[in-house]
Amino acid sequence: MTKFQTANITLIGAIALSIGLKSTEFDYWLVLLMASILIYVLVVSIGAAKVKWQFFMPISCWIPNKNNGIVLSFDDGPQEKTSAILDLLQKYQMVGNFFCIGSHLDKNPRLAKRLVNDGHFIGNHSFTHTNTFPLKSKKSITDEFSKTNQVIEKYTGKPCRFFRPPFGVTNPNIAKAAKKLNLTCIGWSIRSFDTMDQQGEKALEKIKKNLKPGDIVLLHDHSPQILFILEQLLKFLKTNNFKTQRIDTFFKENKTG
Repeated sequence: MTKFQTANITLIGAIALSIGLKSTEFDYWLVLLMASILIYVLVVSIGAAKVKWQFFMPISCWIPNKNNGIVLSFDDGPQEKTSAILDLLQKYQMVGNFFCIGSHLDKNPRLAKRLVNDGHFIGNHSFTHTNTFPLKSKKSITDEFSKTNQVIEKYTGKPCRFFRPPFGVTNPNIAKAAKKLNLTCIGWSIRSFDTMDQQGEKALEKIKKNLKPGDIVLLHDHSPQILFILEQLLKFLKTNNFKTQRIDTFFKENKTG
């Protein structure tokens, strides 16, 4: 049972209790009813935005391991800076996990092929990544994931099993679409907020301060200072003997997902 289902059952119980109190002298029932609805809406809203809550579906936000391994993940590519990102990963001999927008892959076949040839992982991040994506129907979401999977398989030669929802937002329709396509949702344990950092230093320090084996770090191809953040982070990883790994390799080795 998901946390969303538990919340629904709890709300139904609270409504039933409110109706049962309706005959009392005071309006306790109305207070209880309104409070229950407000709390429900608040919890569901936060659950939709907090991937670590795993509110609507199982979400992998951390990878247990004993080898000082971490996952470097990049969202929203391939974009203008992706080529330079790949150059840095190659320079420091690190592997990345790129959750790509399907339409971007279609427009950048050269970068798509390089991602594969350089040994990086490509995951599903929807086909359009529109601002209204979380509001779409189950069918529309399923179509977007399916279309992106087809693009990814065209370049990798393998079916795609992993996705990250746009904005990290989940809901019942996204959960149903993922289940229909047998997709595993990948979240993160460290969100750097790199897209909001014009200098890059705060995002970098946040990662370095909190990084531990098993972490999944969230970065973006289009962040204003992604190249500065990444190069300094890669130096830090080398110095502290961290190893980067692919998401799919971990699941295969651990027979998970």
